[in-house]
Amino acid sequence: MKVISKTAVKVQLEKSFKTYSNCHATITNYKQDRQIDIIKNQTDFVYRENGFERIRKKNLNKAKVINLVQKQIAVEFPNSKKIYYIIK
Repeated sequence: MKVISKTAVKVQLEKSFKTYSNCHATITNYKQDRQIDIIKNQTDFVYRENGFERIRKKNLNKAKVINLVQKQIAVEFPNSKKIYYIIK
């Protein structure tokens, strides 16, 4: 588990997607009651959100996933300056 700033999420996601062909990234807050999961399977992505809103989207590309994550971080973690980033 890595503690990063909200602005560094984009860089960490791009680095993880470039390194791994299949991976599961989780972004969560300190209390771990809200989380965003991004699952990469070869070329397509699955986005799951479990928190203030419950969203599940499939068959997304890299640009759409990163854009969606950046928008939803502001909704899910409005008062958090640092968030947890887990890659599996």
